[in-house]
Amino acid sequence: MSGLPWRSPLIVWAARDLLRHPVPALSLFGAVASLTALVALVLLMTQTLSTAYTRLTEEAPAVVVRRVSAGGWMPMPVEEALEAAGGVAGVIHPRVRTWGVVSGPDGPLTVVGVTPGQGRDDELPGGYASPRPGQALVGSGVAIDETEGRIHLVGRQPLALTVIDRLPPSSSLAVHDGVLVHVGDARTLLGLGRDQASDLVLDVFHDEAVAALCPDLAAAFEWPVHITTRNDDLARGLSGITRRGSLALLVFVPAFLAMALVAVAADLWGRRRRWEMGLFKALGWTGGDILRLTVFRGLVVGVPAVAAGTAAAYLMMFQPGMSWLARMVFDWTGPAPAFYLTARGAWAALVLTALMAGLPFLAVVFWTGWQGAAADPADCVEGGR
Repeated sequence: MSGLPWRSPLIVWAARDLLRHPVPALSLFGAVASLTALVALVLLMTQTLSTAYTRLTEEAPAVVVRRVSAGGWMPMPVEEALEAAGGVAGVIHPRVRTWGVVSGPDGPLTVVGVTPGQGRDDELPGGYASPRPGQALVGSGVAIDETEGRIHLVGRQPLALTVIDRLPPSSSLAVHDGVLVHVGDARTLLGLGRDQASDLVLDVFHDEAVAALCPDLAAAFEWPVHITTRNDDLARGLSGITRRGSLALLVFVPAFLAMALVAVAADLWGRRRRWEMGLFKALGWTGGDILRLTVFRGLVVGVPAVAAGTAAAYLMMFQPGMSWLARMVFDWTGPAPAFYLTARGAWAALVLTALMAGLPFLAVVFWTGWQGAAADPADCVEGGR
């Protein structure tokens, strides 16, 4: 055998040998594919949610200022807030926002007041008009009265609004349970006066200047404020996502059970077939031939299994409109949002998955082949009897 071009003949031999023993081969394939899919799901969730959170945060204002007191949040006077923020060097485009949580037909909803032409934060997708007084744009998960085309909201004051359209499903990650209304209707629902807003947001020339700007910004207001920066939100969000992903990898019991199944199945399969190894060696096969045959046999099973596992995880994560992630990760109890996640950067998670799932399997296969290659032919044949 050593003088023959062993690569192609041994691969064909390994594939035919697997067909002679379909049950162990299918068991190994299922175990490796399951392990790969489970690990890939965790890594893809971590990578994809981090990417989505980063993209959403990039669209957020650089600084958010809220008025606070000993009792918590307080409404912010619009004119005084804009004047105070505009007097701070480095502040760009200060504007106020009106938003809060009210009761809807099926639970709490987030109401956002829209002022037409106020700024880029209130720009709507193409084809969507800003709601006028008495009108509303709703997210895909908001229940409405389909017969009347209206939605009844209860805040400081109850209000019935005519739904003029639904926001696209692709925006569910941000506004699944959101209701966009005219800023006057938002103030009515939230109990705010005509000269009050929920908070103030602004941009800066450079993100590096935010840390130096915050003390001056806090001192510019006549009342206590709480300042949140985009960088702080991004770091906190990514830290939470990474922590959840790490814990999932550590406590993913099915993944470890699948790994144990792979190891046990490969080891038992190799031990029960040692007599074949002894017969091959008696016919003139070298230890290298035995080892290569075992490794090729493992590759014929492992490579398609890893590919199938990663493909299954990819389809589960990036199928359009999937909603299981919201229920499992975010504990969403109502109608779960339909996520449309980007696959940008997923290749790194898939490569890491292949290494984490494939290398241990190949290590077991190599160890089994090494034992067969180093065994005495007579002992192997006698053991087979």
